[in-house]
Amino acid sequence: MAIDDEVIEFVQHGLARGLPRTAIEQALLGAGWSAGQVRDALASFADVDFPIPVPRPRPYLSARDGFMYIVMFVTLYVSAYNLGSIAS
Repeated sequence: MAIDDEVIEFVQHGLARGLPRTAIEQALLGAGWSAGQVRDALASFADVDFPIPVPRPRPYLSARDGFMYIVMFVTLYVSAYNLGSIAS
């Protein structure tokens, strides 16, 4: 489920003002946001004692990375196949 930027910004401002996570969660649920979106938005910030909200790193995979993983897997397969044919 995609996290809406408005929810992320709301959570960030709420945490910056020192509001507890439960209060932010109840406000968003009361406004009609889904529980999954609220949970994901709150999870995008680390629960650490620091004056400003600390964002968590988001997983990221670009199309180039996906292509490179496919090329490497095919190369591994071809190498293993050829090594097997040499060994037999």
